[in-house]
Amino acid sequence: MTVSVNVPSGFADRPMGMQDSYPGFAKRRRVIENRLVDFFDEAGYELVSSGAFEFVDTLLRARPFEAAREWVQLFDGMGNAIALRPEMTPSIARMAAPLVTAAKLPIRWSYAERVYRRTNDPASLSWASGKAAESTQVGVEWIGEAGATADAQVLDLCHRATLALGLQETQTVVSHARLLPALLKALGVPGELVADGLACLTRGDYVAFRAVLPSTLPDVIGILQAVTPYEPDSLADATAGAIWQSETARQEMEAAWGSLVLLASAVTDLGLKEQVMFDLTLHRDITYYTGLVFEVFAPGVGAPIALGGRYDDLLAQFGSAAPAVGLAFEVERVLAVLGAPMTAADTFSAGSLGAAVNHAGGGL
Repeated sequence: MTVSVNVPSGFADRPMGMQDSYPGFAKRRRVIENRLVDFFDEAGYELVSSGAFEFVDTLLRARPFEAAREWVQLFDGMGNAIALRPEMTPSIARMAAPLVTAAKLPIRWSYAERVYRRTNDPASLSWASGKAAESTQVGVEWIGEAGATADAQVLDLCHRATLALGLQETQTVVSHARLLPALLKALGVPGELVADGLACLTRGDYVAFRAVLPSTLPDVIGILQAVTPYEPDSLADATAGAIWQSETARQEMEAAWGSLVLLASAVTDLGLKEQVMFDLTLHRDITYYTGLVFEVFAPGVGAPIALGGRYDDLLAQFGSAAPAVGLAFEVERVLAVLGAPMTAADTFSAGSLGAAVNHAGGGL
């Protein structure tokens, strides 16, 4: 007897941005995850994990309410607003707060988790686009240590991790979360225009940034591109003709610059000067960063394969103040650099599987 089954049209469709991982790709991703977890474990970072959902209130600590628009939200059985985590740092801060209160510092933790963001962008179908709605992050958080030396050690850890993955041509781009906002305020830019300008730089849109600012200002992009903390006097030279409108903001700018100069010295001492470049136009839209921010790029992928920064005020939002710095690798972007196929047709090639794994530095 023949049994007919009526299958609804579109039965194999996926929600926007969700990804299927076929055998070859899923196996490679696990190889990269394990390699990073093992590397961080050897460096003294213990693996932790958290639930996929967080209270929206937890995720909004030190973040503007508008950030929640990019989160996948719903209500739990008690009517509380919860969301799929869009990143791991707030979860780590929540978990670490009781230990910080008990003075159990320093804390060095690692994680390997999925993160999620709301998207209506067709580009989210590509992990390498930087707009993926679902991605895998493997990272570390170092809580309880402040200063340029610790920041440089995190940059060094990140660089050595890229080498452990077999990536030889990466470039780390570094900035400071508070330098550019302070420079704009010191030049007298109104607060709402500062926010608009920073949003433009988050998108990398220099044209829009220049259009937002008053035409009477000096060329801020030109100033930022002309200076480097490897040359401590370069900021003073580039702003010699500036007319400062806020002494408080100018002092904040100089404090941020001073921390970058110390970082440049520490980076040089670690032999990382060739790998680390300073680009003070770099701006991240994560508002809890208080100092170092950085992104790591590799040939073939337009979005950073790793990123991170310092967030000295976030733990205080959970009742336990402590300095902290961290980084996260975007695993799918790493695989894109390594040439891992992502389609059903490509993933069953045993030859390509072996090639990508060997390129990553070892067998399965």
